[in-house]
Amino acid sequence: MIRLFRNIRKTMLNQGKTSKYLKYAFGEIVLVVIGILIALQINNWHANRTKSQQEAVYLKNLKRDLYQQLKTIEAQINFENSINKIATPILENYKTHQSFNVDSTFTSHIGLLTGRVTFVKNAPTYTELISSGNLDIISNDELKDEIIRYYEEIERTELIINKNNNLYTDAVLIPQVMALSEMQMIGDLGLEILKDFDKDQSTTFIDLNEPRLKEITKAQLAIPGNELKLINSINFKNFLAIVHRHILEKHKEQTEILLQHLEAIP
Repeated sequence: MIRLFRNIRKTMLNQGKTSKYLKYAFGEIVLVVIGILIALQINNWHANRTKSQQEAVYLKNLKRDLYQQLKTIEAQINFENSINKIATPILENYKTHQSFNVDSTFTSHIGLLTGRVTFVKNAPTYTELISSGNLDIISNDELKDEIIRYYEEIERTELIINKNNNLYTDAVLIPQVMALSEMQMIGDLGLEILKDFDKDQSTTFIDLNEPRLKEITKAQLAIPGNELKLINSINFKNFLAIVHRHILEKHKEQTEILLQHLEAIP
């Protein structure tokens, strides 16, 4: 094609048709420019289409992550509720009688209060968006800002809950409870499992609800300093559960709102 145009221009020049040549040359330039513009438009269309497809995949994966995060949040709320449900009657009984009722239920419940659940943010898609530099692929700026705020807040919550687990439950509460009394840390289900294990492995496990160990527990808690430590520990564990639950309920609401916004995208 280029050779054909060159031959036409050469023929016009040889025939002295300068004005026609100029008009032809100008027309040729216009055609070339139009061709370039069309090519650019096609490239832009293709790039935008590819970007839209990538955005759709990212948004779909974000929804998947958020539904999983919602389950994690609800499980954590249920755990914090269980701590509150266990601690409340112990605290109320102590407030009424100014003492602990050391029985099998008490020892089992104290053991359950030493439990902890690691809260984990579920953010593989958001992490990929950040690490790959593809966050700007989300075309809706308001939605993008909402996603950023959401994951920044969920990361702070993960840090708060897990620090409380490490710095209080693991480092303070469990050693304190173990030092104060022979509490049943494994619960009834745990005992059943250990009994089965004992049959298979010929290994002996002690049921911490034995009468003598209960008497040791009562003697330990009869010491005012130990009694004060335990009631403060239970009270603070309950306080943390209430705080965690409050934070998590806000996150649950934020997660549901963000999911609604993502579901509304066609």
